[in-house]
Amino acid sequence: MKRAAVILSGGGSRRMGRDKAGLTLEGERFLERLATRYAPWFDRVYLSTDRPGRYVLPGVEEVPDLRPGAQGPLAGLEAALVSAGAGQVFLTAVDLPFGTPELALRLLDGLEGADACCIRRRSGRLEPLFAAYRHRCLPAASACLDEGRRAMAALLERVNLRVLEEAELPGFDLERQLLNVNRPEDLERARLFLKKPFTSSL
Repeated sequence: MKRAAVILSGGGSRRMGRDKAGLTLEGERFLERLATRYAPWFDRVYLSTDRPGRYVLPGVEEVPDLRPGAQGPLAGLEAALVSAGAGQVFLTAVDLPFGTPELALRLLDGLEGADACCIRRRSGRLEPLFAAYRHRCLPAASACLDEGRRAMAALLERVNLRVLEEAELPGFDLERQLLNVNRPEDLERARLFLKKPFTSSL
């Protein structure tokens, strides 16, 4: 079964004050960092965007939203599922610069018997923007958007969801791998993480 990685290029970035896809770590833009990291492990890498033409990356196919206006991540997932066809999609937001293929593949393995698989943090918060989805989520995603329900939570309510608890993921540094760089202070925290050792089994 084919597997695709989909990078959500991000919205208005109001809290950051600038385009998060263009933020850099170790001299590399977030977008290029993620594309380079995931490409060897997936059949295709897609870039989801509501503004076509913003980025050009070799080997990465741009997937514009199917709906006008900024409809959010769910619209990005809808367009990606259409483009990917039958198969499985790993979805990541561009502002998760420390996500790893190892954790992405663990989520895809969790799709056995489920339509979607995502992590639930100890706080109880789900992580739908670093998660795995089967193509059969497409009708539910489109139905949510047709109804004006743009939150990813609306989709998760309608599909057969497998939840991975933090306790089921020993060995993964989730504080680092799921660090969401939304604000300038988050970017500073990310740069501090670079000074700490990190290993992956892949």
